[in-house]
Amino acid sequence: MASPLPGPNADLIAAASEFAAAVKDFNGDPVKQRQLLKEADRLRILLETPMDVLMKQWEMSQCIAAMNLLLSKDLAEIVKVDESAIARALKLVVINGICTELTPNTFALNANANVFLKGAAREFFQFMIDQTGPFYKLPEYFRTHNQEDLYDLKKSPYAWAVGLEGKDYYEAISSDPMKLHNFNFTMATSEAVTPILGMFPWASMKEQVNADPSRAFAVDIGGGRGQFLKAMQQEAPNGFGAKMILQDRPDVLAPLTKEDIPGIEKMAYDFFTPQPVKNAHIYVMRRILHDFYIPVCKDLVKNIASAMGPTSRFLIADMIMPDKVEMGTEVTPYWMDFNLMMLNGTEKSKQQFEEILDAAGLEIVKIYPFAFGCHANIECRLKP
Repeated sequence: MASPLPGPNADLIAAASEFAAAVKDFNGDPVKQRQLLKEADRLRILLETPMDVLMKQWEMSQCIAAMNLLLSKDLAEIVKVDESAIARALKLVVINGICTELTPNTFALNANANVFLKGAAREFFQFMIDQTGPFYKLPEYFRTHNQEDLYDLKKSPYAWAVGLEGKDYYEAISSDPMKLHNFNFTMATSEAVTPILGMFPWASMKEQVNADPSRAFAVDIGGGRGQFLKAMQQEAPNGFGAKMILQDRPDVLAPLTKEDIPGIEKMAYDFFTPQPVKNAHIYVMRRILHDFYIPVCKDLVKNIASAMGPTSRFLIADMIMPDKVEMGTEVTPYWMDFNLMMLNGTEKSKQQFEEILDAAGLEIVKIYPFAFGCHANIECRLKP
């Protein structure tokens, strides 16, 4: 007798069973926690009707509006404020797990709420609000611009939306000290959820570096506050006796003291110019290439390739876009890619990275993916 055909809920039942089994084995590991969140998202997607999807978007937009009210700097300065307006906003965020309502109209902070009141999370949220207005202007941007304008660094959707077309994204956001402050804090906050280790095997370079310590070990190009090199030292103590060089704009490097970046040498550098450190063991670009479209990336990588020696390596630390999007999978590369469109950038597929590298005379040696999501380290070398 033939087996019965799967019922209409077959996918939902399978997903629920897999989720239940994974929960039983969950031990608090942050990677497994992110996997569980994605599986929970998939369960909801399988349950939702088209109207549920629409309502979810509306609900989240209202929650964001409520949070924007509650975190408003002006709110703290208002003495005569209608309590019901605050209560209505608080009820909406309680539903989303932020704050609790102890008794009717009596609210208390919880761990999720505290995140918004200290550290960089408040700036992170305000940066999101800062970006929202320009996003809503995208239809008008495309109505008033040519297709090629999207790829022009001086005609980014963000700069146009804030009335600063003619400046690149970083010039535009730097024109407002508070927005620049929020941007910098957001970049620092995102580091907490962006993996550094667990991909390229840094300890494997010890023998090569020890054989020629006169060459710089690692050159981190556009490395910000040195977070990558500092993490790398866990697997490559003291750079195996060779130099570790942090390159970035002078204004980025200026506040850093020796105590901030022990064992690391600062070097002011514009990555649009030829790389001054020759024949290093490894050059690193982390979360840089996604800020630009392919033509600009080709120029940046050519500057690195011109400095590489026969045994030098170039490591790209970035996300690799999947060839095909699947329902309920990791959403980060897709919202990040959409966000990057505002500043003339894009996340890239393996094939796009290969195109960039080929133009600079480089090839991929190996790709080291992270345990979850799309983050990876791409090891490259000069073509023979």
